[in-house]
Amino acid sequence: MIKTGIVLYHGIDSGEELASYGRMAEDAGFASLWVTERYFHEETFSMLGYLSATTRRIRLGVGVVNPYTRSPALLGMGAATLDRLSGGRMMLGLGRSEADVIRGRMGMEYRSPLPRLRGTAAALRSMWSGERVSAEFGGARLTDVGLAIRPLQERLPIYMAAIGPRALKLAGEVSDGVLLNAYAPVEYVRWAAAQVRDAASNAGRDPADIDIACMSIVRLTDDPESLMPALRERIARLIAEPFTGETLLDLGGFDTSILQPVRESLAAGDEAAAGELVPEYLAEACYLLGDAARCRERIREYVDAGVDTPLLLPRLDAFERTCCELAP
Repeated sequence: MIKTGIVLYHGIDSGEELASYGRMAEDAGFASLWVTERYFHEETFSMLGYLSATTRRIRLGVGVVNPYTRSPALLGMGAATLDRLSGGRMMLGLGRSEADVIRGRMGMEYRSPLPRLRGTAAALRSMWSGERVSAEFGGARLTDVGLAIRPLQERLPIYMAAIGPRALKLAGEVSDGVLLNAYAPVEYVRWAAAQVRDAASNAGRDPADIDIACMSIVRLTDDPESLMPALRERIARLIAEPFTGETLLDLGGFDTSILQPVRESLAAGDEAAAGELVPEYLAEACYLLGDAARCRERIREYVDAGVDTPLLLPRLDAFERTCCELAP
């Protein structure tokens, strides 16, 4: 059985609104409800605390927080607390974030992201099992840190966000699940799932124990063509990101020669021109786009490519429709 989850977009205005989305997702039968950490928007642990009190069964995940803005000790405290408040429903997503945000905008040290993620995961496991931790990794240091509380779950799941081969390998070696990039084409997902499972096997783990989750942007519509200009511009901004563009296009089976002109157009401030350089078939490959029947076909394509847990990410104004039309 496919464990479909759903993701909350940013822009929540009140606790009652947040609770209503939680109830919609739970009543629709989704296995999990995820909150994303979008910088300078809603704070995710606060939202999860509220959701833990206003839902009863649905699992709650954060996708993702990073070990820079929250130290490993603070992450351990927060996740353990949320697990206890929710009755053992918490899932912690970790990612490396970006240097231009952590260092450039927040003024915090940012270095050695993969060692930082590996060390944080190990420290969390130790702290949650009742051990005292003294360790130094990736610029972080813990000195005789022990938690006074423990999660309810014997093994609180840690998911790692990953795009490239090194991060995917790390996820396969140490995590309980991987969160694949939103907007990821199916062929890239097929390659990424194989990387994770190979890494798990090489580390002596059962690859089936790694939950491969993938966020997919949902645009339920009977008129896909009307959305295409905005979708093409969004994909242009995505592939303009260094490394991300090369990885998703090359491993997704698309022509990478558009990257330079797209980046030049965006650098010149011409988003419309950048969007026009993105073929419609590329934009279509990065979304669940169309009516409910077409979106379900696309979900099946991702599952066939290796995704265990599809995570649907609609806009807030389409959350209820998505719950109704794409319920598991």
